[in-house]
Amino acid sequence: MNNINKNGNGNVLSQGEIINELMLAQKENRPANFSNKIISDFSMLTERMNFGLNLENAKILGPVFLGDIVMFGDLNMKGTIVNGSLYLGKADIKKDLILENSQINGAISLVGAKIGGNINARDLVTVGFLSLSNTKISGDVILENTAIESAKYDDLMVRGDAFFGTAVVKGSLNLGKMKTEGKIDLEETEVGSNLVLTGAESKKGNIDTATTKIGGKKII
Repeated sequence: MNNINKNGNGNVLSQGEIINELMLAQKENRPANFSNKIISDFSMLTERMNFGLNLENAKILGPVFLGDIVMFGDLNMKGTIVNGSLYLGKADIKKDLILENSQINGAISLVGAKIGGNINARDLVTVGFLSLSNTKISGDVILENTAIESAKYDDLMVRGDAFFGTAVVKGSLNLGKMKTEGKIDLEETEVGSNLVLTGAESKKGNIDTATTKIGGKKII
């Protein structure tokens, strides 16, 4: 795990600096910009953001908690490193969720979330499970070349499973070349277009699509 304690300006952003940027973004009607910054952790107590959030290439030293939030913009975490879990349970993100080339050193939970656009998580690496159970996505979900590794602690292991049970994806679900140290669960998942499983590998058995509803083609 990276030991990061400085950003481009020489310091970890303070809570005051974070709040100031959020207030300025609200005033200027633009996404809050924390790209290439270092933050100790990131959580939002507000229930509504009328703008997007740009964390591209940011380094976050702790977890990210954005559960239950309503966000009227993109959540951009492209290239972000998070030294903890990413919790988006029951979040309502009106546009895209971008996790391309990110590294999450903890579990990722989108249980019960709504995504108004696409999820682009190509080349994502996460240590711990990934759950999209009961998530509603209006566009495509791209998890091509994603790695889901198990998290090992002193007396506990969290297996690197990928859960999609009861998720509804109105577009395509691309799991091409996904590698998991646990299982890939597609039980009762609904995919409006194509399900791509080309090169996907689970260390815990075959990928069962017997109860998966596929509107397009199953590509293996």
